[in-house]
Amino acid sequence: NATWYDTDCLLPEHEPDSLINVLRPLRPLVVVDESHNAESALSVEMLANLNPAFILDLTATPRKNSNIISYVDAMQLKNQHMVKLPVLVSNQPDKNRVIENALKLRRELEGLASQQEKSGGRYIRPIVLFQAQPRTADDNTTFEKLRETLVELQIPAEQIKIKTAQINELKDIDLLSRDCPVRYIITVNALKEGWDCPFAYVLASLADKSSTVDVEQILGRVLRMPYVQTHTHNLLNLSYVFTASSRFTNTLDNIVSALNRAGF
Repeated sequence: NATWYDTDCLLPEHEPDSLINVLRPLRPLVVVDESHNAESALSVEMLANLNPAFILDLTATPRKNSNIISYVDAMQLKNQHMVKLPVLVSNQPDKNRVIENALKLRRELEGLASQQEKSGGRYIRPIVLFQAQPRTADDNTTFEKLRETLVELQIPAEQIKIKTAQINELKDIDLLSRDCPVRYIITVNALKEGWDCPFAYVLASLADKSSTVDVEQILGRVLRMPYVQTHTHNLLNLSYVFTASSRFTNTLDNIVSALNRAGF
């Protein structure tokens, strides 16, 4: 039977009517979101097998071999009031101080947000994003232990939610709603990418991180500016990081150096 496509482009190891062989003659345009996760040999082979006319990668953390055709730097985002910059980083003596200072700062920010709203500003409920250690590490602050610690510190349980690969207590919750009580979110790595909440102001990391990409991704969760506008109190225009990890701090130093090279 005559076909409307060139059969020479089909992969012989698959049936002619398999999905891959249906797509190949179409020469699809492929868009890969978070493309830094698709650079393994298997991922590259899969993309090549699609026989694409063009592959468009989208990522906030391009790899060295990326062919960058469009780049938006942080200053452009700041000028459009899309991000909270600068990021203020404080390295604490221990993890208990990280928790203590994160709770104190969040209360102060909510007080400023309340004052701003009374003066005609929009509603903001600052949120702390706690990054706990994975369960596999020894003698660490896992998400279960961290929730227990927060409750012991008189934080109401309804204000605390966990988001991990196995547990998603944020499902169907509108974090921007005035009726939402959530002020503390505990994660491990589940919020590294694909999640944004403009009310997230403080990152309190209780985990040792050494990958620049990992740090950039988790930092990105607290950078989004509420309502894409500057706010009356300047402290509501900034984002904050508390950590007790020397490795995390070293990685942040690398990011600061990169920002300096870009003109910050």
